[in-house]
Amino acid sequence: MVTEAIYKESSECPGGLKWSKRGTTIIGNGLGSGPDQLNLPDGIFIELKTQILYVADMSNSRIQKRYQNGVIKTAAGQSNGTSGKAANMLSGPADVFADENENIFIADWGNQRIQYWEKDAKFGKTIAGNGSQGSALNEFSFPSTVFFDSKKNIIGGNGAGLNPYQLNGPTGLYYDEQNQILYISNEQSHSITQWVLGSYEPRNIYAGIPGRPGNSAAQLFYPEGITMDKYGNLYVADTSNHRIQMFCPNAIQGITIAGTGQLGNSSIELSYPGDIAFDSELNLYVSDRYNSRIQKFRRTQ
Repeated sequence: MVTEAIYKESSECPGGLKWSKRGTTIIGNGLGSGPDQLNLPDGIFIELKTQILYVADMSNSRIQKRYQNGVIKTAAGQSNGTSGKAANMLSGPADVFADENENIFIADWGNQRIQYWEKDAKFGKTIAGNGSQGSALNEFSFPSTVFFDSKKNIIGGNGAGLNPYQLNGPTGLYYDEQNQILYISNEQSHSITQWVLGSYEPRNIYAGIPGRPGNSAAQLFYPEGITMDKYGNLYVADTSNHRIQMFCPNAIQGITIAGTGQLGNSSIELSYPGDIAFDSELNLYVSDRYNSRIQKFRRTQ
């Protein structure tokens, strides 16, 4: 039996980590379709070897990438924000994953497909989905997240419900490849589920209370993006609570490390954050959706 742990500060958790409460905007010079602008950004990804930040600029139907020197380019889709079904277009991309060679994989939400774009390519290739909405093995119904293991296998799931063995609006994934454990953010059931791959039985509800949204330390409210650090701490974009929650190992109560829990656009506030990522120094990056910006919260400890 695992004993519940209680942590009140992030520095008490494995790794002893702390972050600045004030974020710095690194992409998002106002809402728009300019190179340094965003329109409802969703998924973000940092490739740790290159330290390139990728952003699914959802309402601009493009993927933006930011190099360490601050240069921002369009990596996929049309730079002017035009959407479509053609191979050189995207429609509301929800998530992005990249390799060290700057090849990217995209959850092309509105086109019901997963697209692969090689570095500097003008066109993408469909590697999953057939462009039609459905429940068949070769179809998607608005894919909202994409995650690959080291062998580039796509990871996902099916089902809907509030029971531990069901999924309900899965919007975030994190795969612990070493331990063969998949963490799934169930947006509609307000919880994070932990699964052991190869098993049809869940390991447990890792965070949140299924079917009981709220803003207490033990609750979530339409959670989306999730990630985990090397110390085993889980991080959740608690979207409708406008905060980022940290769940340390064996803890059922989260710690707020970014955002105040109140909607806002100041440097300490967030507005429906959709995703989170870390760079190699464990600085925290947040897709601050309705503020159309990417915020960086510097690690201080």
